[in-house]
Amino acid sequence: MEDRELKREVKSAARGDREAAAFLFDVYHPRLYRYALARLGSTTDAEDIASETFARVLGKLDSFRWKAGGFEAWLFKIASNLITDKHRKSIRERTTDELLLEERDTAMERQPEERALHLESRRELETLLLTLPEEQREVLLLRFAAGLDTHEAAAVMNKKTNAIRQLQFRALQNIRNSSTIPAGIS
Repeated sequence: MEDRELKREVKSAARGDREAAAFLFDVYHPRLYRYALARLGSTTDAEDIASETFARVLGKLDSFRWKAGGFEAWLFKIASNLITDKHRKSIRERTTDELLLEERDTAMERQPEERALHLESRRELETLLLTLPEEQREVLLLRFAAGLDTHEAAAVMNKKTNAIRQLQFRALQNIRNSSTIPAGIS
């Protein structure tokens, strides 16, 4: 979406235009959901975070000011803060059964072989991500799960763009150097 169109939709939504707010929701909710799911690992929690982010954004749109990172950085910064709050409130380990149930729900239409390969690849990718330092993992999630560019990721993480590029480079290098790379990732 072009900056001009985005600014127009944000201004309209800030004035109470329901169609503009729905448009923003339709565009950004899937990305927020993917980002939250990658950070939290729970479809229910990810949906809650994505919805709560939009509730807060719509409540604060009239006070939003266009800055370096723009609307997307502001949106994902709110989501990131909500996720951090969620982690603080409930520090608990997910069981393998919970992961398998979530995967089963999202992969029901796949063939058995496809499902098994998908589950194995996802577990291997999650394991690889967990081996990375927190900042490197966060950069990869912001860039690839949330779809933010380096400027937006920098605004979310309160870092310079070059620092984001370096973190991303190091994270990808660490993954490449890992002894077990999931199928389809290189």
